[in-house]
Amino acid sequence: MEAIERTYRVLSGQKADRVPVFSATQTGTFELMKETGAYWPEANYNPRLMVGLSTAAHTVAGLEAIRIPFCLTVLAEALGCEIDRGREDRQPAISKTLIDQGKAPQLEGLLGRGRVPAIMEAIRTIKGLGYRVPLIVGFEGPTTLAGQLVGVERLCLMMIKKPEEAFNYIKLAEEACIEYAKAVVREGADIIAPADPTASPSVLSPRMFEKFSKSPLKAIAEIHPRSILHICGNALPIIGQMAECGFAGLSVEEKVDLGAAKKAIGERKVALIGNVPSAGVLLNGSEDEVYAEAKKAINAGIDILAPSCGIAPRTPTKNLRAMVRAAYS
Repeated sequence: MEAIERTYRVLSGQKADRVPVFSATQTGTFELMKETGAYWPEANYNPRLMVGLSTAAHTVAGLEAIRIPFCLTVLAEALGCEIDRGREDRQPAISKTLIDQGKAPQLEGLLGRGRVPAIMEAIRTIKGLGYRVPLIVGFEGPTTLAGQLVGVERLCLMMIKKPEEAFNYIKLAEEACIEYAKAVVREGADIIAPADPTASPSVLSPRMFEKFSKSPLKAIAEIHPRSILHICGNALPIIGQMAECGFAGLSVEEKVDLGAAKKAIGERKVALIGNVPSAGVLLNGSEDEVYAEAKKAINAGIDILAPSCGIAPRTPTKNLRAMVRAAYS
């Protein structure tokens, strides 16, 4: 069974010959940068370098998907946030929100601003290479994007004191996410993968998730039948609500007990993705430790084997290969 067929089957609730193994989150590492000559920060902006670095996660490390981009700031930048471009071992980050700049967000012309055209070009190039693995395109989830526009702490305060204002920003973020997601699907993305860390229970209560985050995520899930939602931290208190959003897969960290998560999901056809510890094992562990943790996740019923969160830039390639070996054995 080819990797792309295997993944499609699992995401549609069907059985496959074994678990797929890839990352639904960031895949750029310093070793892969050295291997390809495609370094951050340039590889976050130059489509040719983005293609070289992202495809190396498949061709060199063996992951069964290609995932772009390498950060969660593309939409925020296109909407007007100022960005710290980062460096070889650090992803781009928000340096100034819109409110810090006294600016209002502008949806019109979104697809032509910032790095969005570079992402579209990278998608077209990757699809033209003919790899028989899925192309995953990730982006900020609505609550996270709204938090980037105004500041996370300010957004949380708005939710309590000025809920209508918070709704307005999240609605605008939702519209931006939808426009972008539809565009990447048109260009050829096989899987869309919003990551919404600000919607995590470590930031919002489950009640606040239901009030502010759930409906926008449902709207994104409706765009494409192959979609993956990643929420950081211990997402178990909201895993049932996440499953109700309609995504084909849910990417979870090692803090999530897989047995309890499956019980909360119930009969819904939702693939659980993860949850090999990104920092504790993939970054700092030995190959044997990575292999053992990966087999532990498989035995606990993970549907797609993956890092628990974004791959740390200093993660050794040998550890990624050890995770891949666990899926094969």
